[in-house]
Amino acid sequence: MIENVNQDTGFGERTSDMGGRMVNKDGSFNIKRIGISVRDRASGYQSMLTMPRWRFLSIIFIFYFLINCFFTALYWLAGPSGLEGVEKVRFWGRIKELFFFSTQTFTTVGYGRVNPVGELTNWIAAVESLIGFLSFAIAAGLLYGRFSRPRSFIRFSESLVYAKYKEGYALMFRLVCYKDDHLLTNAEVRLNARIVTKNKGYQFFNLNLERSHVDSLVLNWTVVHPIDEHSPFFGLSQKDIVNLQPEISAYLSGFDEVYSSVVVARASYAIKDFKFGFKFLPMYFSRNQRTELDLSKLNLIDQE
Repeated sequence: MIENVNQDTGFGERTSDMGGRMVNKDGSFNIKRIGISVRDRASGYQSMLTMPRWRFLSIIFIFYFLINCFFTALYWLAGPSGLEGVEKVRFWGRIKELFFFSTQTFTTVGYGRVNPVGELTNWIAAVESLIGFLSFAIAAGLLYGRFSRPRSFIRFSESLVYAKYKEGYALMFRLVCYKDDHLLTNAEVRLNARIVTKNKGYQFFNLNLERSHVDSLVLNWTVVHPIDEHSPFFGLSQKDIVNLQPEISAYLSGFDEVYSSVVVARASYAIKDFKFGFKFLPMYFSRNQRTELDLSKLNLIDQE
């Protein structure tokens, strides 16, 4: 067991200084950085590439709406004589016409019914056209960056099972590549266990695997850590393992043939995710001379 000790994981050793699990269920690290300004910590470009799709689209829409509201206010302050072709005379009717003229200028559509005639409104329209041109260039770059950014498209099982394996027991979880047109080759997985020591500190162990590498990740992969004399859980009962409050973190890397790039995926299993006395049920079956992989069965387990 000593030879598998690994204190170079990048995580602290004192339990009193660590909050909860090391890695969240979605693979992100459970770390919050403080002590310097948000401006120095945050990366707008990185955040826009990695945030959820609904948030990204919401930011684009809100920015588009607010910037046009800003220029609508400028056209209003420039006076009614600055624009030709405005038909509405009531307040909200005129505001709507100015707003839609702003959207046409911002997007360089320019339908032509309303046009600037005053010097001030011409300058406002010129600046808005420039900002619109630059904004759409940035938005197009972000969209391309999100679209072209390599992703692993890997799903991990929600549970890690403690099951019979050969002459003893093993810890197992499984993963699958869930996209039809994405295939990982030269896939490799590494496991690390964090346990609580008697002096209320943390100790880390590299976990040996039955198989740590597959040439092609075509079907699901059940990752197995045999509990033998090299395992930190060797000779321990279920209660002993629970008392250690282990967290198993998994790191997967593989070559994506679509992006011609190495992609990575992470997962974590805290003690609440352990299922003792269960086993995974099959995910793929032979049907009509083909093999069908049922992704809905990724988390399907049954008692032994």
